[in-house]
Amino acid sequence: MNKRNRLLQEYATRKRANELQSIYKALPDPDVILKENNYDYGILRDLLNDPHLMATVQQRKMQVMQMGWEINYEGDKSIKERVIDVFRELPLSNIMSDILDAIFYGFSIAEIEWTHDKHGTGFVPVNVIGKPQEWFIFDNENKIKLRNKKNGFYLFEEGLELPDYKFILTQYNPTYTNPYGQKVLSKCYWPVIFKRAGIEYWQMMMERYGMPFLMGRYPTGYTEEQKNEFIEQLKLMVQDNVTIFENTLGIELKESPQYDVGQLYQILVDFHNKEISKAVLTVTLTTEVGKTGSYKAAEIHKDMLEYLGVSDKKLVEKSLNTLINYFIQLNYGNVQSPKIKMTKKEAVIEESAERDRILSEIGLKFTKEYFKKRYNLSDNDFELIR
Repeated sequence: MNKRNRLLQEYATRKRANELQSIYKALPDPDVILKENNYDYGILRDLLNDPHLMATVQQRKMQVMQMGWEINYEGDKSIKERVIDVFRELPLSNIMSDILDAIFYGFSIAEIEWTHDKHGTGFVPVNVIGKPQEWFIFDNENKIKLRNKKNGFYLFEEGLELPDYKFILTQYNPTYTNPYGQKVLSKCYWPVIFKRAGIEYWQMMMERYGMPFLMGRYPTGYTEEQKNEFIEQLKLMVQDNVTIFENTLGIELKESPQYDVGQLYQILVDFHNKEISKAVLTVTLTTEVGKTGSYKAAEIHKDMLEYLGVSDKKLVEKSLNTLINYFIQLNYGNVQSPKIKMTKKEAVIEESAERDRILSEIGLKFTKEYFKKRYNLSDNDFELIR
């Protein structure tokens, strides 16, 4: 092989670097948390029972899910209109949520449900449903496949090829050595676990020391039987809030002392909540404003969260554009595909509408094509009033 032909081929391969690894059919997921838990994604899903983590996950997702969308296309107008009609019928909120799961689980994969169009000759997507990550593996070529467990240990499983035009793969920060992607939930694992343990002990302390003590005094000559009867009466008093005693007995209500250790539990929980916020949102003041927080700092953190939304929307756009490409190839062949773009609803509806109203009042006339592009409308949605 001459030097020029070598430029066209991969040289640093897994087989050359590690002969043993080359015998594996599947690549191992390097995530430490999953590896220690037998690659059970249920471990990560269980973390979402934590209210603070769930709130941060929803907050990050909503940065994209609350956006609007528009279709950009310079080709045949009928193709653009058809793509818009298709997307209006899809449950986009659910689809986008499944796509954004890639951020938290490293990757997400969704199966497209197709049906025939009204003419019976074309194909139309009616839904895109996220499937569990543990159903899939990546092979030595970094290609995703459906798991086939009949071969036992998954590293030796020869996965099944996925059919064309049926699946959409979304990966979050994948690498050559880790096509499974970076899992934000793995970074939240220990903060959630330690927080749960702290809250459990905190609750035990509250149950034990949070209520006042009843201290009973009895005469010196009391027998063990009389002492036990006295204790039972005190228990009934705590339960029923009323009882009677002979005048020889004494009862004192002892308030529980203030325990600084309770504040330590609060500090522990607050600390882990902040660690969770940092892992998911990279900031903390979007979910909590502490005593030292300021309006200016909160604004800065809000801006940083919006930057995350800009980054995350690219994942959604890429995946939805894959769906559009499939739709175009199945129905129109090898032609240029329209592209979807996520847009801030506030900017489109409020700013654009106010600007257009002012321009109309001073005499500027807009075309129907402008309104279709700016507000994502179709021909049947409106008529221009002359």
